[in-house]
Amino acid sequence: MSKMEALKEAVDACIHTFSTQFGMELTVDGMPGVPDPAGIAYGSSLALTNDEITYQYCTVFDARTTDKLTRTLFAMDEDEELTLEDIGDATNEIPNVAAGVWKSMREKSANESYQLGLPIFLRGNSWITYFPRGVNAISQKLKGPDGVRLQVVLIWRHGGIAGGIQPMTTSTTAATGMNLPTQVLREAVKAVVQTCSVQMGLELEVDPNPSDPREALVEYGSAIALTAEDGGWQLAIMASKATCEDLTRALFAMEEDEEPEMADMADAIGEIANVAAGVLKASRAESGQAVQLGLPLFMEGGGCIEFFASGIQGMAQTVRGKGDLEAHVIIIWQEG
Repeated sequence: MSKMEALKEAVDACIHTFSTQFGMELTVDGMPGVPDPAGIAYGSSLALTNDEITYQYCTVFDARTTDKLTRTLFAMDEDEELTLEDIGDATNEIPNVAAGVWKSMREKSANESYQLGLPIFLRGNSWITYFPRGVNAISQKLKGPDGVRLQVVLIWRHGGIAGGIQPMTTSTTAATGMNLPTQVLREAVKAVVQTCSVQMGLELEVDPNPSDPREALVEYGSAIALTAEDGGWQLAIMASKATCEDLTRALFAMEEDEEPEMADMADAIGEIANVAAGVLKASRAESGQAVQLGLPLFMEGGGCIEFFASGIQGMAQTVRGKGDLEAHVIIIWQEG
Protein backbone atom coordinates (compact mmCIF):
# COMPACT_ATOMS: atom_id res chain seq x y z
CA MET A 1 0.00 0.00 0.00
CA SER A 2 1.36 3.45 -0.93
CA LYS A 3 2.37 6.01 1.66
CA MET A 4 -0.37 8.31 0.36
CA GLU A 5 -2.93 5.65 1.26
CA ALA A 6 -1.24 5.16 4.63
CA LEU A 7 -1.40 8.93 5.22
CA LYS A 8 -5.08 8.99 4.26
CA GLU A 9 -5.80 6.36 6.90
CA ALA A 10 -3.68 8.28 9.43
CA VAL A 11 -5.76 11.38 8.70
CA ASP A 12 -9.03 9.41 8.93
CA ALA A 13 -7.89 8.07 12.32
CA CYS A 14 -7.20 11.61 13.53
CA ILE A 15 -10.57 12.88 12.28
CA HIS A 16 -12.29 9.95 14.06
CA THR A 17 -10.38 10.71 17.27
CA PHE A 18 -11.36 14.38 17.26
CA SER A 19 -15.00 13.50 16.65
CA THR A 20 -14.98 11.00 19.52
CA GLN A 21 -12.76 12.84 22.03
CA PHE A 22 -13.78 16.44 21.39
CA GLY A 23 -17.08 16.25 19.50
CA MET A 24 -15.27 18.28 16.85
CA GLU A 25 -15.48 17.68 13.11
CA LEU A 26 -12.27 18.22 11.15
CA THR A 27 -11.86 18.63 7.40
CA VAL A 28 -8.83 18.33 5.14
CA ASP A 29 -7.12 21.65 4.43
CA GLY A 30 -5.34 21.54 1.06
CA MET A 31 -3.22 18.78 -0.41
CA PRO A 32 -0.64 16.55 1.30
CA GLY A 33 2.94 17.76 1.25
CA VAL A 34 6.10 18.11 3.30
CA PRO A 35 5.61 19.02 6.98
CA ASP A 36 5.20 22.76 7.46
CA PRO A 37 7.02 23.96 10.59
CA ALA A 38 5.58 27.49 10.44
CA GLY A 39 3.68 28.37 13.59
CA ILE A 40 4.08 24.96 15.23
CA ALA A 41 4.28 25.31 19.01
CA TYR A 42 3.54 21.83 20.34
CA GLY A 43 3.19 18.27 19.12
CA SER A 44 3.36 14.65 20.08
CA SER A 45 4.78 11.60 18.35
CA LEU A 46 4.31 7.87 18.81
CA ALA A 47 6.25 5.04 17.16
CA LEU A 48 4.63 2.10 15.35
CA THR A 49 7.12 -0.60 14.43
CA ASN A 50 7.45 -4.02 12.84
CA ASP A 51 10.28 -5.96 11.20
CA GLU A 52 9.87 -4.24 7.83
CA ILE A 53 9.04 -0.60 8.46
CA THR A 54 9.04 1.98 11.22
CA TYR A 55 6.54 4.82 11.43
CA GLN A 56 6.20 7.85 13.69
CA TYR A 57 2.59 9.03 13.93
CA CYS A 58 2.61 12.71 14.86
CA THR A 59 0.08 15.46 15.42
CA VAL A 60 1.25 19.09 15.65
CA PHE A 61 -0.52 22.31 16.64
CA ASP A 62 -0.11 26.04 16.91
CA ALA A 63 -0.34 27.64 20.36
CA ARG A 64 -3.97 28.79 19.98
CA THR A 65 -5.20 25.36 18.91
CA THR A 66 -3.25 23.69 21.72
CA ASP A 67 -4.87 26.01 24.25
CA LYS A 68 -8.37 25.32 22.93
CA LEU A 69 -7.93 21.53 22.76
CA THR A 70 -6.47 21.34 26.26
CA ARG A 71 -9.37 23.32 27.75
CA THR A 72 -11.91 21.25 25.81
CA LEU A 73 -10.39 17.89 26.77
CA PHE A 74 -10.16 18.72 30.47
CA ALA A 75 -13.30 20.92 30.66
CA MET A 76 -11.30 23.91 31.89
CA ASP A 77 -12.63 27.46 32.07
CA GLU A 78 -11.29 30.15 29.76
CA ASP A 79 -9.76 32.09 32.65
CA GLU A 80 -8.13 29.00 34.19
CA GLU A 81 -4.35 28.98 33.80
CA LEU A 82 -2.91 26.09 31.81
CA THR A 83 0.19 24.31 33.08
CA LEU A 84 2.75 22.57 30.91
CA GLU A 85 1.50 19.31 32.40
CA ASP A 86 -2.03 20.06 31.16
CA ILE A 87 -0.76 20.88 27.67
CA GLY A 88 1.45 17.80 27.52
CA ASP A 89 -1.25 15.44 28.73
CA ALA A 90 -3.72 16.78 26.17
CA THR A 91 -1.20 16.84 23.34
CA ASN A 92 -0.07 13.28 24.05
CA GLU A 93 -3.61 11.95 24.31
CA ILE A 94 -4.45 12.75 20.68
CA PRO A 95 -1.83 10.62 18.86
CA ASN A 96 -2.05 8.00 21.59
CA VAL A 97 -5.69 7.36 20.66
CA ALA A 98 -5.38 8.11 16.93
CA ALA A 99 -2.36 5.84 16.45
CA GLY A 100 -4.30 2.97 17.99
CA VAL A 101 -7.14 3.60 15.54
CA TRP A 102 -4.65 3.77 12.66
CA LYS A 103 -2.97 0.55 13.81
CA SER A 104 -6.34 -1.21 13.61
CA MET A 105 -6.97 0.25 10.15
CA ARG A 106 -3.60 -0.95 8.87
CA GLU A 107 -4.28 -4.47 10.12
CA LYS A 108 -7.51 -4.59 8.12
CA SER A 109 -6.49 -2.75 4.94
CA ALA A 110 -2.85 -3.75 4.52
CA ASN A 111 -2.47 -6.82 6.74
CA GLU A 112 0.24 -4.98 8.68
CA SER A 113 0.76 -5.49 12.40
CA TYR A 114 2.57 -2.97 14.60
CA GLN A 115 3.83 -2.51 18.13
CA LEU A 116 2.97 0.86 19.68
CA GLY A 117 5.49 3.04 21.49
CA LEU A 118 4.86 5.72 24.10
CA PRO A 119 3.71 9.22 23.14
CA ILE A 120 6.46 11.78 23.50
CA PHE A 121 5.65 15.46 23.98
CA LEU A 122 7.53 17.84 21.68
CA ARG A 123 7.88 21.61 21.84
CA GLY A 124 8.76 23.91 18.98
CA ASN A 125 9.25 22.88 15.36
CA SER A 126 12.89 21.78 15.07
CA TRP A 127 11.92 18.11 15.12
CA ILE A 128 9.91 18.45 11.89
CA THR A 129 12.51 20.74 10.34
CA TYR A 130 15.50 18.40 10.65
CA PHE A 131 15.14 14.70 9.87
CA PRO A 132 17.87 12.03 9.95
CA ARG A 133 19.24 10.84 6.63
CA GLY A 134 17.11 8.17 4.98
CA VAL A 135 13.97 9.27 6.81
CA ASN A 136 10.88 10.35 4.86
CA ALA A 137 7.93 12.47 5.98
CA ILE A 138 4.60 13.57 4.59
CA SER A 139 1.97 15.79 6.15
CA GLN A 140 -1.69 16.69 5.81
CA LYS A 141 -3.15 19.90 7.24
CA LEU A 142 -6.56 19.77 8.90
CA LYS A 143 -8.91 22.50 10.06
CA GLY A 144 -11.81 22.64 12.46
CA PRO A 145 -14.24 25.17 13.93
CA ASP A 146 -13.13 28.36 15.70
CA GLY A 147 -9.72 28.50 14.02
CA VAL A 148 -8.52 25.03 15.02
CA ARG A 149 -5.53 24.10 12.84
CA LEU A 150 -3.26 21.06 12.97
CA GLN A 151 -1.15 18.71 10.89
CA VAL A 152 -0.96 14.94 10.83
CA VAL A 153 2.64 14.03 10.06
CA LEU A 154 3.69 10.53 9.06
CA ILE A 155 7.41 9.78 9.26
CA TRP A 156 8.89 6.49 8.10
CA ARG A 157 11.95 4.51 7.19
CA HIS A 158 12.03 1.07 5.59
CA GLY A 159 13.92 -1.96 6.76
CA GLY A 160 16.08 -2.77 9.74
CA ILE A 161 18.82 -0.23 9.06
CA ALA A 162 17.88 1.84 12.08
CA GLY A 163 19.59 1.13 15.30
CA GLY A 164 23.20 0.43 15.73
CA ILE A 165 26.07 -1.73 14.70
CA GLN A 166 25.86 -5.37 15.70
CA PRO A 167 29.63 -5.91 16.19
CA MET A 168 29.51 -3.27 18.89
CA THR A 169 27.22 -5.31 21.12
CA THR A 170 28.72 -7.13 24.04
CA SER A 171 27.39 -9.61 26.54
CA THR A 172 25.67 -8.09 29.51
CA THR A 173 25.87 -9.42 33.02
CA ALA A 174 23.03 -11.42 34.48
CA ALA A 175 20.16 -9.46 35.96
CA THR A 176 20.76 -8.20 39.47
CA GLY A 177 18.31 -7.48 42.23
CA MET A 178 17.74 -3.92 40.94
CA ASN A 179 14.35 -2.93 39.55
CA LEU A 180 13.80 -3.07 35.81
CA PRO A 181 13.97 0.68 34.96
CA THR A 182 17.25 0.97 36.87
CA GLN A 183 18.62 -2.01 34.95
CA VAL A 184 17.49 -0.56 31.61
CA LEU A 185 19.00 2.82 32.47
CA ARG A 186 22.29 1.10 33.29
CA GLU A 187 22.15 -0.69 29.92
CA ALA A 188 21.29 2.57 28.14
CA VAL A 189 24.19 4.43 29.74
CA LYS A 190 26.56 1.60 28.85
CA ALA A 191 25.26 1.72 25.26
CA VAL A 192 25.86 5.49 24.99
CA VAL A 193 29.35 5.23 26.51
CA GLN A 194 30.23 2.39 24.14
CA THR A 195 28.79 4.22 21.14
CA CYS A 196 30.83 7.36 21.84
CA SER A 197 33.99 5.31 22.39
CA VAL A 198 33.65 3.26 19.18
CA GLN A 199 32.19 5.94 16.91
CA MET A 200 34.27 8.91 18.06
CA GLY A 201 37.07 7.68 20.29
CA LEU A 202 35.42 9.70 23.04
CA GLU A 203 35.75 8.33 26.56
CA LEU A 204 32.96 9.23 28.97
CA GLU A 205 32.69 8.94 32.73
CA VAL A 206 29.37 8.13 34.39
CA ASP A 207 28.02 9.95 37.44
CA PRO A 208 27.50 7.51 40.29
CA ASN A 209 23.77 8.04 40.83
CA PRO A 210 20.67 8.40 38.60
CA SER A 211 18.71 11.65 38.72
CA ASP A 212 15.36 13.16 37.78
CA PRO A 213 15.58 14.12 34.08
CA ARG A 214 13.49 17.21 34.73
CA GLU A 215 16.42 18.64 36.68
CA ALA A 216 18.73 18.50 33.67
CA LEU A 217 19.62 21.80 31.98
CA VAL A 218 19.40 20.93 28.30
CA GLU A 219 18.96 22.72 24.98
CA TYR A 220 19.00 19.99 22.32
CA GLY A 221 18.81 16.23 22.04
CA SER A 222 17.32 13.23 20.32
CA ALA A 223 14.78 10.62 21.41
CA ILE A 224 14.01 7.20 19.97
CA ALA A 225 11.35 4.64 20.89
CA LEU A 226 11.98 0.99 21.71
CA THR A 227 8.61 -0.73 21.40
CA ALA A 228 7.71 -4.11 22.86
CA GLU A 229 4.64 -6.29 23.31
CA ASP A 230 5.09 -6.14 27.09
CA GLY A 231 5.77 -2.41 27.36
CA GLY A 232 8.48 -0.33 25.78
CA TRP A 233 10.88 2.52 26.44
CA GLN A 234 11.97 5.88 25.11
CA LEU A 235 15.70 6.55 25.05
CA ALA A 236 16.73 10.20 24.94
CA ILE A 237 20.14 11.86 24.89
CA MET A 238 19.96 15.54 25.86
CA ALA A 239 22.64 18.16 26.42
CA SER A 240 23.56 21.82 26.22
CA LYS A 241 24.21 23.45 22.86
CA ALA A 242 27.97 23.49 23.58
CA THR A 243 28.04 19.76 24.30
CA CYS A 244 25.93 18.95 21.24
CA GLU A 245 28.35 20.99 19.12
CA ASP A 246 31.31 19.12 20.66
CA LEU A 247 29.67 15.77 19.89
CA THR A 248 28.93 16.89 16.33
CA ARG A 249 32.51 17.97 15.73
CA ALA A 250 33.79 14.68 17.15
CA LEU A 251 31.43 12.50 15.10
CA PHE A 252 31.99 14.32 11.80
CA ALA A 253 35.73 14.97 12.35
CA MET A 254 35.26 18.75 12.17
CA GLU A 255 37.86 21.32 13.20
CA GLU A 256 37.72 22.51 16.81
CA ASP A 257 36.88 26.06 15.75
CA GLU A 258 34.28 24.99 13.20
CA GLU A 259 30.70 25.84 14.18
CA PRO A 260 28.27 23.06 13.21
CA GLU A 261 25.09 23.93 11.35
CA MET A 262 21.83 23.00 13.07
CA ALA A 263 21.19 20.29 10.45
CA ASP A 264 24.61 18.75 11.19
CA MET A 265 23.90 18.81 14.91
CA ALA A 266 20.52 17.16 14.42
CA ASP A 267 22.14 14.47 12.28
CA ALA A 268 24.91 13.85 14.79
CA ILE A 269 22.79 13.65 17.94
CA GLY A 270 20.23 11.53 16.09
CA GLU A 271 22.95 9.15 14.92
CA ILE A 272 24.37 8.76 18.42
CA ALA A 273 20.89 8.01 19.81
CA ASN A 274 20.17 5.64 16.92
CA VAL A 275 23.35 3.61 17.34
CA ALA A 276 23.05 3.54 21.13
CA ALA A 277 19.44 2.35 20.81
CA GLY A 278 20.65 -0.51 18.64
CA VAL A 279 23.13 -1.55 21.32
CA LEU A 280 20.39 -1.23 23.95
CA LYS A 281 18.09 -3.34 21.77
CA ALA A 282 20.68 -6.12 21.77
CA SER A 283 21.14 -5.98 25.55
CA ARG A 284 17.38 -6.03 26.07
CA ALA A 285 17.19 -9.14 23.87
CA GLU A 286 19.81 -10.83 26.04
CA SER A 287 17.63 -10.04 29.04
CA GLY A 288 14.62 -11.63 27.35
CA GLN A 289 12.81 -8.53 26.08
CA ALA A 290 12.41 -8.25 22.30
CA VAL A 291 12.08 -4.63 21.15
CA GLN A 292 11.73 -2.82 17.83
CA LEU A 293 13.29 0.58 17.22
CA GLY A 294 11.47 3.76 16.27
CA LEU A 295 13.09 6.72 14.52
CA PRO A 296 15.28 9.30 16.25
CA LEU A 297 13.56 12.68 16.60
CA PHE A 298 15.54 15.88 17.14
CA MET A 299 14.38 17.84 20.17
CA GLU A 300 14.92 21.46 21.14
CA GLY A 301 14.55 22.81 24.66
CA GLY A 302 13.92 21.10 27.94
CA GLY A 303 10.12 21.19 27.71
CA CYS A 304 10.03 17.67 26.31
CA ILE A 305 11.40 16.28 29.58
CA GLU A 306 10.18 18.87 32.09
CA PHE A 307 7.22 16.67 32.92
CA PHE A 308 5.75 13.31 32.10
CA ALA A 309 2.17 12.58 31.16
CA SER A 310 -0.05 10.53 33.44
CA GLY A 311 1.47 7.15 34.22
CA ILE A 312 4.74 7.93 32.43
CA GLN A 313 7.98 7.90 34.41
CA GLY A 314 11.55 8.90 33.69
CA MET A 315 15.06 8.48 35.02
CA ALA A 316 18.37 9.99 33.92
CA GLN A 317 22.08 9.59 34.40
CA THR A 318 24.76 12.10 33.50
CA VAL A 319 27.87 11.23 31.49
CA ARG A 320 30.88 13.54 31.26
CA GLY A 321 33.80 13.88 28.90
CA LYS A 322 36.81 16.04 28.19
CA GLY A 323 36.45 19.71 29.08
CA ASP A 324 32.90 20.75 29.89
CA LEU A 325 31.20 17.98 27.91
CA GLU A 326 28.12 16.84 29.83
CA ALA A 327 25.19 14.85 28.48
CA HIS A 328 22.14 13.23 30.04
CA VAL A 329 21.02 9.71 29.16
CA ILE A 330 17.30 9.43 29.83
CA ILE A 331 14.88 6.53 29.75
CA ILE A 332 11.11 6.98 29.84
CA TRP A 333 8.56 4.25 30.48
CA GLN A 334 4.93 3.79 31.41
CA GLU A 335 3.78 2.27 34.66
CA GLY A 336 0.98 -0.26 34.58
